[in-house]
Amino acid sequence: MQKKHVHSEFEDRVEKTKLAFAERVGLNTELYYQNEDPDFACLVPTSAITGEGLPDLVSLLAKKCQEEKAEELREKD
Repeated sequence: MQKKHVHSEFEDRVEKTKLAFAERVGLNTELYYQNEDPDFACLVPTSAITGEGLPDLVSLLAKKCQEEKAEELREKD
């Protein structure tokens, strides 16, 4: 529903952010809804003004915590 230039600006900023993480921290990143590689960190776009993206961030954090706890519990058996 966004205008083409807004979508283009978003994609440009995402690519710059991914490049900055790779150059400065050595971390491979991908948008959380496109990330299929478990070795890549997830980027979750959020808005400080509207709060958009915060439910996605909380959901992703809960999912990651549950996955790690499940692995930890299986290792103890």
